[in-house]
Amino acid sequence: MSSTDPFDRMRFTVRRVSWWQVALVVAVALAIGTALAVVAASVFLVVFPIVVIAGLAYRLFGGRKRAQEAGPTIIDAEYRVLSPEEAARADEERWDPDRRLR
Repeated sequence: MSSTDPFDRMRFTVRRVSWWQVALVVAVALAIGTALAVVAASVFLVVFPIVVIAGLAYRLFGGRKRAQEAGPTIIDAEYRVLSPEEAARADEERWDPDRRLR
């Protein structure tokens, strides 16, 4: 038998839930929440001291040495402009026939 109502499949029914089913769902939710909290706390208690000790060790013994007076770094070089022929010759010398960089 075909229904003429196009929204017939979208209808839902409300069921009455008993108190013990609600209590069971709440108990399961509380158990899962408590288990997650215990796992998170234990991970925090194990990882946090390791991170603090590693940070202190890095601060005391590692890291970059700070320069007393960091001035500008000057690189001195000589530059010349290559002609297209010189650039092509230099490129041929740098690459072997299989187009691999030497």
